[in-house]
Amino acid sequence: MKNIEFVFQESPEAGKLYEITEGVYWFPMPLPMMGPDYVNCYILDNGQEIALVDTGANIGDCKHIWENTLKKNFPKKKISNVYVTHHHPDHIGLAGWLCEKYDTEMTCSRTAYLMAKMLSLDVHERVSASTELFWKQAGMSQKMLKEKLRARPFNFGDGVSPLNKGFIRISENEIITINGVDWTVSMGNGHAPEHATFWSKELNMVLAGDQVLPGISSNLGVYPTEPNADTVGDWIDSCKKFLELASDEHVVLPGHGKPFSGLPRRLAQLIENHEAALKRIKEALEAEPKTAVELFKTIFKRDINKREYMLALHEAVGHVNHLYKTGLVNRRISQDGAFIFELIR
Repeated sequence: MKNIEFVFQESPEAGKLYEITEGVYWFPMPLPMMGPDYVNCYILDNGQEIALVDTGANIGDCKHIWENTLKKNFPKKKISNVYVTHHHPDHIGLAGWLCEKYDTEMTCSRTAYLMAKMLSLDVHERVSASTELFWKQAGMSQKMLKEKLRARPFNFGDGVSPLNKGFIRISENEIITINGVDWTVSMGNGHAPEHATFWSKELNMVLAGDQVLPGISSNLGVYPTEPNADTVGDWIDSCKKFLELASDEHVVLPGHGKPFSGLPRRLAQLIENHEAALKRIKEALEAEPKTAVELFKTIFKRDINKREYMLALHEAVGHVNHLYKTGLVNRRISQDGAFIFELIR
């Protein structure tokens, strides 16, 4: 396996176009207040029309950035389609607006569309009872819980424009043609259900979304909508599937971070990283039963700050759920409602 190498050495500037190869452009979009500094969108140009892959979130100046970029760089070119890798707001957030404004269609997996549509309609001014229960079961501290219950929760629709036009479905192993280039669809799971990745033999390129990232692992969070999900198991299985497709020559276009090559090594690293975390959890539970929150430092090997807390909580639940689902740990409920996990000896 060859080492991971980046296509560009410099740090990207959000809102700027970078040509990866003829007709393929990397377009980092800013992500104010949503975690990473930017999310990657891509523009595929065949000379006559363009296709967009992922859109950024419906926040800040992102609409104006799209309008200015399209007007400046692709004047009068029709958008053939908007392709979405998965349902998270930073990837599908402006798809509805782009499709309506530029009279085009959105293409994604059925699960991505239905999850986004459902979550967009699920609006709460206060934290729901099911979310509060989920946080308690994860072991959230009383101080943090009180703080969260006082604040208006972030609703999915806060970062997603309305999805009013419907969608075109893509499925596993389907070959789709985007502006004259064939791409094979391969679905991943774990970070998001039925997450689409696109593989081109002609370009030796993979549009990977958040399924494979350089530098960091995809967040494998579990949420109150499916509190017992085994995101970690689903994701490891997906990485093993992609290893059978991957080659050192592939250029990977990720959802965050810089485009890179060395896909087989990166997939192996990601699998090893989470298997090692699971091993550390088992060793910690052998010494003493713990909640998901109490396992933060065991899983992430560092202290978690307040900004990272919620992502860490959801991912920690993903790890203990995997051990529970595979029969390696038991769980019981403490007096304050938290799940206490203990190793089965």
